[in-house]
Amino acid sequence: MKRILYLAVQAIVSTTLFGMSAHASTAQATIGEFATPSPASSPQGVDIASDGGVWYAETTAGKIAVLHPDHSSSEFPVPNGGQPFILKAGKDGIWFTDSATHAIGHLDPVSGKIDEFAIPSGASPFFIQIAADGSKWFTETAGVGRLSPRGEITEWSVPLEHADDNIEQLSLDPFGNVWFAERNFDGVGAAGTNKVRRLNPWTNVISTYTVPTLGGTPSGIVANANGTIWVSEYYANALALLVPAIAPHSDAVVVPGTHTASSQVAPVARVVTARVPSTNTSVPPSIHTVQPSVTQGWIEYPIPTAKAEAEDMRVDYLGRVWLEEDTGLLGRLDPLVARFTEYTIPSVNSGYYNIALDKRTDLLWFTEAGVFAPVATKIGYLNTQH
Repeated sequence: MKRILYLAVQAIVSTTLFGMSAHASTAQATIGEFATPSPASSPQGVDIASDGGVWYAETTAGKIAVLHPDHSSSEFPVPNGGQPFILKAGKDGIWFTDSATHAIGHLDPVSGKIDEFAIPSGASPFFIQIAADGSKWFTETAGVGRLSPRGEITEWSVPLEHADDNIEQLSLDPFGNVWFAERNFDGVGAAGTNKVRRLNPWTNVISTYTVPTLGGTPSGIVANANGTIWVSEYYANALALLVPAIAPHSDAVVVPGTHTASSQVAPVARVVTARVPSTNTSVPPSIHTVQPSVTQGWIEYPIPTAKAEAEDMRVDYLGRVWLEEDTGLLGRLDPLVARFTEYTIPSVNSGYYNIALDKRTDLLWFTEAGVFAPVATKIGYLNTQH
């Protein structure tokens, strides 16, 4: 049956990706950029709230910030020397990871109260997602964890390929599974990482899938509504689509540990800054059609820019994949025609970047953390709707 499904995927790829043509728009886009309220604050982890506010973490400044729709900003300092990293805007406020205090934090934007839940193992959390039941899933250096709505933290440990690896991004699929990627910065080949994993939290089974390119180093991961998974391969310079029902994998049972998390509540004072104008730059697109490669359960789309170092991704309602490239580009892959469209960020050496797609306005928001050079840090957007 798997062989039949694999041949079917090959046929679909051959007829759909190579048998279609589409008009490639050459219209210029606009990138707008705003300086962060705190300079050199390493902004990361951007997300869009229901009121249109653009939230992000100012990691090195120890603050959580929001750019309001009127382009004024507010900042909330995280107590106890906290350094927020990745955040998500939930219905009940802003949830974030705090690696400095080894905790999952919650900010109530109305009251300014910050509540931090200490991770029992003392692990440092990185990326975070909010599940439909209100639980918060997060990655650790060597595992994943879940903060339940009742305040219990469950942790699953994962053996790493190399001692200097860490678990990177995670995503939740429609079936309640947790997908996560393992990466390092040692480069492609034998030094790189290869593992994409799926945790079934009801059976405690972790399924491991190997990316097509040896040492491709999976970094970003996004679960689609149909059960397929997008993976960015940082050093393979590709975006890969995983079809779990077809791809080979191995399974292992991991027994988790569950503990009630201790919490600490602190009120913080909101700092409000005045409305500021953005710097707007017209940017032309660079458009390339690529040749995907197919292996069992995988389709790899090579990124046209060499050594792009792609990581963060978002998928829009048309199934197009938006991505950031740490070398200074924002991009979009239209998988139906195997076409990449890339835009150069005006501020040079301003990465690394996180992105968020505002599905109401079709703006792609991004942070400019400035980790590659001593540059001004910014929050920006890409507008391709012209």
